[in-house]
Amino acid sequence: MIVELVKTQTRDGVRLDGAITRQSVTAATDVDSDSKPTGLIVCLHGVGSNFYGSTMMNVLAEGLHSEQWDVLRVNTRGHDYCYVGSFKMGVRRFGSGYETVADCVQDIAAWVQWAEQAGYERVVLLGHSLGAIKTVFYQSHETLDLVVAVLAISPPRLEHETFLVGERSGEFRASFSAAENLIATGLADELVDVTFPFPLLITAASYVDKYGSQDRYNIVKLIEHLNVPTHFIYGGSELTDGNTAFAGLADVLVDKVRDSKLVDLVSVEVIAEADHLYMRHLDTLLVSAQRFVDAL
Repeated sequence: MIVELVKTQTRDGVRLDGAITRQSVTAATDVDSDSKPTGLIVCLHGVGSNFYGSTMMNVLAEGLHSEQWDVLRVNTRGHDYCYVGSFKMGVRRFGSGYETVADCVQDIAAWVQWAEQAGYERVVLLGHSLGAIKTVFYQSHETLDLVVAVLAISPPRLEHETFLVGERSGEFRASFSAAENLIATGLADELVDVTFPFPLLITAASYVDKYGSQDRYNIVKLIEHLNVPTHFIYGGSELTDGNTAFAGLADVLVDKVRDSKLVDLVSVEVIAEADHLYMRHLDTLLVSAQRFVDAL
């Protein structure tokens, strides 16, 4: 698969890189070509990943690009676990261990602006895991006409109270307490070695931002603010394997969509037996994604 490397810059000066899969070499080089797609699918990686490392995103990019749609896989500032980068205030550490998830609004806005400047007329935001949360968070806070749909693949439920009483509540309480103690002593940027939801070195500030009681990134609460067609996809196995962040989540979302009178705008699909990475079910995932995009 031939791709073109591209880059953009956020409002606060963070450089972001990506790779675009175009419909054809002709469409990529001839701006006047009648076959040049007018739509762009922007794909956001999950926690600790990047635009080039995901097998799932490779499959989706290869399968979704068409005469109507190019596909752009992008980095957010939370790519990988740690890297040193520049922004308007100087040099600092970025990556999933250091990110504030809400900064995704600036990251996604930069890519949407890139799409507009490149001549695209429609953008679909596609994300996996934390990347899916970011697409929903962004769209619940922004109303740019260029974004016409959201495809959220396996976004977890980041809900503080649920974690406090979940199956691994002891691990969560210990990890969260360690982060809070560092913040209380003025060490918010210090790394804490947490075990929940998985082993990770993360700053105290970032951990509390993501898992704190404010529930800023709880997709169940964010749904009611969505204003474009949005499709949630989950794997059947991830909903039943004991992970507190996913247990029964599809049913919760269906109920929320119904209660919020959003059934004509928001849909939820479960792919039977699929896990969080859709191993052995990537073909089914692609078909589902194609069906949603084709209906736009």
